[in-house]
Amino acid sequence: MKRDDELEQFKARINLVEYAEAQGYKIDRSESSRASTVMRQGGDKIIVSTDQDGHGIYFSVRDEGDNGSIIDFIQRRQGVNLGQVRKELRPWAGTPSSSYCPKVERKPEAQRPRKPEASTADRQKVLAVWMKMQPAAGRHPYLERERMLSPATLADPRFACMVRQDAWGNAVFPHYDRLGLAGYELKNQEFTGFAKGGEKALWFSANLGNAPRVVVVESAIDAMSHAQATGDREAAYLSIGGAMSDKQRGLLTNILKEAAGRGAEIVTGTDADEAGNRLAAEVRALAPAGAAVRREVPRNGKDWNDFLRGGGNFHDCSLPENSV
Repeated sequence: MKRDDELEQFKARINLVEYAEAQGYKIDRSESSRASTVMRQGGDKIIVSTDQDGHGIYFSVRDEGDNGSIIDFIQRRQGVNLGQVRKELRPWAGTPSSSYCPKVERKPEAQRPRKPEASTADRQKVLAVWMKMQPAAGRHPYLERERMLSPATLADPRFACMVRQDAWGNAVFPHYDRLGLAGYELKNQEFTGFAKGGEKALWFSANLGNAPRVVVVESAIDAMSHAQATGDREAAYLSIGGAMSDKQRGLLTNILKEAAGRGAEIVTGTDADEAGNRLAAEVRALAPAGAAVRREVPRNGKDWNDFLRGGGNFHDCSLPENSV
């Protein structure tokens, strides 16, 4: 086998997550997804993904120069040459054991960590930027002063992990699809943006999988505004960010089916205008037959943040059971 071909096989055939775990890295399952695995060892935090050519790749959250393939991973951490890398990786690639290629101890196949699903370079870049952002940790000047969201709301366990702050002070709201982080919204005074290379999916609260109610709104700010104004401490929230794409319809259909299956109520809390009414009707149409769906709109203001800033409370809400 040509030496370059052997290196390419190492990149494609060896599960970088499994190899890193064998070197003492621990998987952070709370931050990992189908397309990326977050791993830590001491002060080192890395993200492992799979390129579209099947190669395992990684990047360090704390060192922008520390990234690449499994070859780079070994050379960076062990300071060895390519010949030594080959000796290290041949057993992992299934090369027969020899005096120069000792057999490695591996977990039974059923216990080995999975290789991340292939993802695009754009998705990987979005994730790299997101992982460097800081959690809002219950405070954000724009959200507090301009949007009137309280520190208690921002620190609510449903929302605390779903808001970050970037280097420019923007409030950042992640969008997730079936593979994990797809993009993120950026909000600040007189500014709205979206992740470069990212794709709009769904923002949702941390309790989406077990709440007795799922409130569908048009923005993450509306979600937190509704929770604060109404005092609802049990509802889960889901933002579609305005008009829906086909991808979002598919994601939302699956979420509504799961919610209805466990008996959760679905609330359409989109804006109190014609566009919001049309969106509410579309959400209702995506819900499975027999699901409990109702419309909830503020009596004052166009959306839930207008309602909150106007001093509204739960008793000012309009709660028709079956209207859209």
